[in-house]
Amino acid sequence: MKKLKTKLSAFFAILCSLVMLFGAVPAYADDASSVSASDVESNVQNFLSQVYTISDSQMEQLKDEGGFYNELYYSWMENRSTFGDFVKVENVTADTTASPVKATAIVQFSHVDAEVDLTFDETMQPADYSMSVEYEETAERILTELYGASDEDLALKAKDNGGFYEVFWKSWQEDRDTTGAFLGFDDAKKTTVDDSDPDEVKVTCYPKFENYEAEAVLTYDSNHDLANYTLNIGYSFGEKMGQAGMNMAVGLITVFVILAILIIVISLFRFIPDPEKKKKEKEKAAAAAAPKVAPAPKAAPAAAVSAGNNEEEIAAAIAAAIAAASEEAPSADGYVVRSIRKTGRKWTRVDK
Repeated sequence: MKKLKTKLSAFFAILCSLVMLFGAVPAYADDASSVSASDVESNVQNFLSQVYTISDSQMEQLKDEGGFYNELYYSWMENRSTFGDFVKVENVTADTTASPVKATAIVQFSHVDAEVDLTFDETMQPADYSMSVEYEETAERILTELYGASDEDLALKAKDNGGFYEVFWKSWQEDRDTTGAFLGFDDAKKTTVDDSDPDEVKVTCYPKFENYEAEAVLTYDSNHDLANYTLNIGYSFGEKMGQAGMNMAVGLITVFVILAILIIVISLFRFIPDPEKKKKEKEKAAAAAAPKVAPAPKAAPAAAVSAGNNEEEIAAAIAAAIAAASEEAPSADGYVVRSIRKTGRKWTRVDK
């Protein structure tokens, strides 16, 4: 818990003197033995309600007295911006059996709640005073009020104040059908405060709803104003897996739908006019329309050359004739034709 301590010896006596200065101080008994706890609690509540409503002009008059009054002035002016405007005093408790007698009160301000501790001396004169920020009390009180507020009130707060209240209103509209009505806070889980970051304070509460338990995180900025709100619903493992599967299915369906759209778009490209294609078609049409020039007739082949005038066939025929002649009348000198070779001269037909 982050506390803003402003502890001063005899500080409460100074405040008491201040209220006496303006004729609004409660009467205390001369000693602790004759004072009941209820009397102390009532007097403390009235006294604090008067102190936190002192005007600036009255504080200025007190500052002119110097000494402790001057210190009181600067101390309260510094802390007032932190706490905001006074709203009310609540939950006052007093212990008259202790020595010295002590009283504790929760004071509600516009920004945060504060815990005020008062100590009295033996003559029941205020002797000591300290104030500390109660982020836990503030967060639980604000959430209790907001979860129980009507839609009209929440919408009006979001419109008038914006910021935190606008974020809360949007989030609550999305989550309330799932969570159900607000039941209270989980007593088994203590509200925690994270003040490790100098620029913000995060308060984590554990509200309980009809359908789920949840974790609510309220963020205060460096000026102790509420800045953000998040609600983490405590889904079961099965529900988390179901949500994961649903997300995967949605992702796959999205991918295939996009692919189908791309295929359709690409198929429509053929209906888009192509200037180059039209130009080529015009050129082909012009070429087809031009008159064709008849090719020059080829010269007729020489009569001596016929389709059957194949040099290899001729050589084979001569070889066969020589072989046949040799079988009928072999040469006396043993002359035998071994091969026939082509010479440089062309074969010609001899007409009879």
